[in-house]
Amino acid sequence: MPTIIPKDRADSQRLARALLDAAGDRPERVRTINPRGRLAFVVDDELAAAVGTGDYAPPPEAPKKRAPRKTSAKTTD
Repeated sequence: MPTIIPKDRADSQRLARALLDAAGDRPERVRTINPRGRLAFVVDDELAAAVGTGDYAPPPEAPKKRAPRKTSAKTTD
């Protein structure tokens, strides 16, 4: 079960609304905890995926390799 820790108070309000909206008629799917005095949400995997948080973000794309530079320099053998 993913634990979602908001960045700040505004983020916690936004996340709470999004999580409860996604939970629909089952608000028990959203639990709150207070680790070290901060608010956090514990939700099931499907709910975290529906809201788009946690480990469900696609991995970042690897940087594309640049093509070798073409030069007009002449080389001697």
